[in-house]
Amino acid sequence: MSKRTAPERTEVGYRLSRRRFLVTSGALVAAAACTTTPARAPSGGVTEGTVKLSAWTIGPDAPSYYRRDNLISAAETLNKKLAGKPTVEIDATFESGGQWGDYLQKFTLAAEAKTSPDVILAGHENLAPWVGPSYIVPLDDLIAKYQSEGGIKDVIPTLWSAMKLKGKTYGVPQDTEARPMYYRKDLLAKMGWSKDKIDGLPEAVKKGEWAWPDFVATAKDAVAKGVVGPGKGWYSRPSKGADIYMFYYQNGGEMQDTATAKLVIVKDALLKHFQIHADAVRNDKIMTQSIYGMDAGKEWHPTVTDGKVLFYNAGSWTWKDWQATYKVPEQSLWDNVGFMLIPAAQRGGKPVTVSHPLAYAVTSNAKDKDLAFRLIANATTPELNSRHSVTSAHLAVLTTQKDDPTYKQDKFLLATQYMLDYTKFIPNHAKFGVYDDVLYRFLGAVEQGQSTPAQAVESAVKELQGQLGDELIVK
Repeated sequence: MSKRTAPERTEVGYRLSRRRFLVTSGALVAAAACTTTPARAPSGGVTEGTVKLSAWTIGPDAPSYYRRDNLISAAETLNKKLAGKPTVEIDATFESGGQWGDYLQKFTLAAEAKTSPDVILAGHENLAPWVGPSYIVPLDDLIAKYQSEGGIKDVIPTLWSAMKLKGKTYGVPQDTEARPMYYRKDLLAKMGWSKDKIDGLPEAVKKGEWAWPDFVATAKDAVAKGVVGPGKGWYSRPSKGADIYMFYYQNGGEMQDTATAKLVIVKDALLKHFQIHADAVRNDKIMTQSIYGMDAGKEWHPTVTDGKVLFYNAGSWTWKDWQATYKVPEQSLWDNVGFMLIPAAQRGGKPVTVSHPLAYAVTSNAKDKDLAFRLIANATTPELNSRHSVTSAHLAVLTTQKDDPTYKQDKFLLATQYMLDYTKFIPNHAKFGVYDDVLYRFLGAVEQGQSTPAQAVESAVKELQGQLGDELIVK
């Protein structure tokens, strides 16, 4: 998935404090000054000397710099446990404002050349393409061996499922998030909604009492009353990304078969997914036709932060990005913006969201895989994960974070944490990129009036069968 083009995680002109610059990209952080050549035990583990580990991380949103800094802190903790037998040094980098595609390609080239870092951070779905060529290693034995390290045993169980491929675990969750449906409280008030009804909307959605037909009717009403302009009842994500699949899941879609790990298309759910967007753009006209490919930084975000759109999809991290990049005061957000799950397809159904956990993985090039994993484990604690969460607006990955003082002070995270009970994930599959490209292209064809939803389903499925072969299950 791959991250992050807006309204996913973005960074435009975010100012870093002096503290954040103290550990610059590529800076070597030595937990001890020892530089002797490490001695290895018969099993291959290092018993003394210094082990220099390296790690690559990325935002690209600037507030996510703790993805790097937490590993640095973990090295200090790990060295106290090791007591010099051996000593670990960590060279950790953080890419801010870059492109995910470039970052992933850089790792692939390094892995091929066997110059990759010991630890790599990536989206959970990025791990699958690296399993076949053995760029990363399975972690199940290490997880079992080091259950007492850090907070490994306290990872939220559903997040482990996103780390698995064919029953093996390849990553440790570093963060996660939800993709809410945001809405303007002030605009609903202009439409005559009472404060109690506005404030109760997230709970009504959660209970399935306010569903997609209600959503569409409200958006149409807002346009009809002139509360918002034409096509501004709902702004979906304007680019390819995980958010798009919330509406496929909303209608009973499946994306991956648990037993075989093959990709799945449910034709009826795909038809409904396409129909939702066709209706929004072409029939009900609650969403502008220019949404497909709209420039996020120059148009999408400025339009929604100006209060010109009633409903809009974005990530939980965007709450902080609106403040940092688009200079919206936090209190203004609380006063005017609400957030809820994606309403159920019909009343009485279950609402949904999608999460995209990022994960630390141990590479096959790691000098000492046990130490690399222990570094990750010691970066996975309530204290460290919570400081990342509150700085970058990401949700907890540990059950123990709910009791962490730092996490408990963040009103927004506490208000959105429940969404993980309703979340889905995109697939871990080496060819998910093909699947994603095809479905997003046909979504565009539907929105632009170049294809009916039914035609798009048949064409998309035919193309996917041709490209994926027996790696695709059609239902």
